[in-house]
Amino acid sequence: MRASVALDCGLQKGISVYQRILLAYDGSIEGRTALREGALLARRHGAQVFVLSVIPETAGAKLGEGVGGGGIAQQRVEYERVLQDGMARLTALGFQATGKLVIGEPAREIAAYAEQVNADLVVVGHRRLSALGRWWSGATGAYLSDHIRCSLLVCRNVIDDEHFAALLAQSPAAAHSGAELAQPAAATMTSDPGRGPVVHAPSATPPPSRAPLPSSRHRLRVVLFVLLPLILIIGFVIYALGGGTVATDNAYVEANTVGVSTDVSGIVGRVYVRENQPVTRGQILYTLRHRQYRYALDRATAQLVAVRDNLLAMQASYRQMQTQIAQAKYNLGYSQVQFHRATNLARVNIVSRTGYDTAHRDLESAQQTVASLNEQLAGIGANLNGHPTGPVEQYPQYQSALAARNEAARELAHTVVRAAFDGIVTSVPSIQPGSYLGASITAFYLIDTDHVWVRANPKETALTYVRPGQAVTVTVDTYPGETWHGTVASISPAAAQQFSLLPAQNTSGNWVKVVQRIPVRIAIDTSDRSLPPLRAGMSAEVSIDTGHARGWSLF
Repeated sequence: MRASVALDCGLQKGISVYQRILLAYDGSIEGRTALREGALLARRHGAQVFVLSVIPETAGAKLGEGVGGGGIAQQRVEYERVLQDGMARLTALGFQATGKLVIGEPAREIAAYAEQVNADLVVVGHRRLSALGRWWSGATGAYLSDHIRCSLLVCRNVIDDEHFAALLAQSPAAAHSGAELAQPAAATMTSDPGRGPVVHAPSATPPPSRAPLPSSRHRLRVVLFVLLPLILIIGFVIYALGGGTVATDNAYVEANTVGVSTDVSGIVGRVYVRENQPVTRGQILYTLRHRQYRYALDRATAQLVAVRDNLLAMQASYRQMQTQIAQAKYNLGYSQVQFHRATNLARVNIVSRTGYDTAHRDLESAQQTVASLNEQLAGIGANLNGHPTGPVEQYPQYQSALAARNEAARELAHTVVRAAFDGIVTSVPSIQPGSYLGASITAFYLIDTDHVWVRANPKETALTYVRPGQAVTVTVDTYPGETWHGTVASISPAAAQQFSLLPAQNTSGNWVKVVQRIPVRIAIDTSDRSLPPLRAGMSAEVSIDTGHARGWSLF
């Protein structure tokens, strides 16, 4: 109030309060308002007028300029036109104004130019912004009131053309009588120590809703000052109590995957399943033509029978040889008696020399016969594995023939391929009846759907407190909102890069340390049938509850 009275007194006494007035003009309604009110003040005070237009230097303009879009150049052309328009308006009012066009942040450039021209008053238009807009772009008036040393007029009174013409028609001598139309009604002054008076130009008929603004802003500031430390405390508590989970999105669903094949070769006879068909354990998947394997089994069976008969014949021969040896031993005894008799008779010359030699020959012949039969008996016994009287099934010949027969039966059985476990078959069209499959060639795949797990690859720095048995929460990208639970089954003893074909060589001079990934196997509980089925290869996100909050390390 005292500043307003002083201004009125100064006007009455003819004292020129404002000699250099700076007008901020951007061509908007607010800018034209500032231009008109500034022109009125300059007319009454006979002040020198300076006009400043500022091209806002935004990130978008910089980017457009950087890619060759000419953003700053285009804005310069538009603002030069705006500045020329403002200068033309002032020239029409009889002012010889000085104009300048700069690029930068408006508030800073206005303050800098006011300091440069030593302005007594800075006139700017008022543009209402939301609280978010003020926070984002800043308040020009607030910045200027803190960074300029002259008065500041924030124009809010929109003067229509007729009123403006009437005010211009008044002579400078009638300034005091017309001051209530332009100066007191359009401007109120407040004092700021060290910076000079700040002039605000409220509307002639201010809206009723503007009265409670200061109190609303004050309450908002109080609430913000109270909430800020509360938010900081809550954030610190959450941070301290958090950190007990290890989360990663480098995780994929895994399942038992078997390439269905057989160890015998042949031509596909029939395929019993279709693509993506669920199958049960033991269900027939496909068969091979088995005629050649049936023939091989028949040959092996016949060979087994022949071996059995041969062994039985050898046992009979062994028994027969034993009988022959007994007869030969009897003959040997008789020959020994005859030889002794011939020897005694030859001493008394009763038997001729011929008779003695005959008896001696018969004795040696009987001895050789017994020896030969014993050798034959030993050979038969050796063929019977030293157990000539044992069961036929224990002999190696029989066991070999039986194994050959079993192998032929196995190959015949393997021409029928069955499912090893419950699951779903895929890539079935890769084989068709009549196609040839070599031994161990994969026909298609069988995926286990009941026993799945997740293979996660967290960073090595995140595994400090991860242990087997810890609870895990799993979400799958395919099913938003669904959650599976599991536990850490095991942690790999080596990093994933240890199993790569070409491991990284860290001995070079340009070595860069890279955080490694350690595979972690997570067992998932799939007993809840209400959850959708998990399929191998799905992308997942896991969260491991280590139970070790971050706060323990802080305190």
